[in-house]
Amino acid sequence: MESLDFATKYPFSQEAKLFIKDLTLTERIVELAVERIKKAVGGQTTARMLLHETDKQEEIASFAAARMILGTLRNQFLTSRFAVNESKTARGYLDRETEPLAELVAARFGIITKKDGERLLVDLPSYLRCSPRDIKYRLINKKLINGFVEIKATEKMRLIEQAIKDHVEDIPLVRDPPELIKTAGAKIISEMPKSETRVTIKVENHPPCIEKLLEEMKRHQNLAHHARWYLATYLLAIGTSEDDVTKLYSDLPDFDEKITRYQVSHIKKKGYSVPSCATIMTYGLCCAVCRIGHPLNWHSLTKERKEAIQR
Repeated sequence: MESLDFATKYPFSQEAKLFIKDLTLTERIVELAVERIKKAVGGQTTARMLLHETDKQEEIASFAAARMILGTLRNQFLTSRFAVNESKTARGYLDRETEPLAELVAARFGIITKKDGERLLVDLPSYLRCSPRDIKYRLINKKLINGFVEIKATEKMRLIEQAIKDHVEDIPLVRDPPELIKTAGAKIISEMPKSETRVTIKVENHPPCIEKLLEEMKRHQNLAHHARWYLATYLLAIGTSEDDVTKLYSDLPDFDEKITRYQVSHIKKKGYSVPSCATIMTYGLCCAVCRIGHPLNWHSLTKERKEAIQR
């Protein structure tokens, strides 16, 4: 039953599909799928203790049913949260796997690594395809060796995690779902946190780079660490409360209120300065030729321009 255990831990794998190809969609499976999506929204792990073969098959099927529900709803917030949570759950398993099994999962996504003495290398196409949007993973900060990128073992796991997230998030549209799936989707939507509880910040009041980050958050897109840090320092600097900044981040797929609140509070207490435009350019976050020198200059310069037009 080792292959069934593997399929249960990695329900997105080809092995998993084989174990449920003859399984009928039931109320029990759909209930498990709804629970799986709800846990994802709450940032809870989907890992469960499963003893019997039937339970394991239902667990795999619940992943497939959850994707059907999400394919029916076409809700980017739910889909992103689901993908992030499933990839983090898989990462938890991967960190405890033997190297051959971890290599097996990596191979499913075409991630090719090799050892060169003490160095761990990954092929360039895999690295570009699976690396997170974070300044630490930018190619300019990595060592290239004959078409391979030198990485750490933890970075390899992060590449696999990102590949799983991207794969899980790529859910096709389900045009004519079974009634069970429709009902489950309606239930999930009715129980979703209402968007009115989130903080709204008008994008036209801020420099273009901030506008872009706010728009990405509204679309529930994940932001890299440096983008989140920059946005938090900026919002706090213009007088946004710690509570409101924390609530704003709730639109991110991997939002964790406790962690976010701590990080925002830490930025506030330490009094970190908003980075200059030159630094923002090195982060890859600059998106317009503003020539303002510093994001906080936007407000005073905008005011001066308006006054000049009115004269």
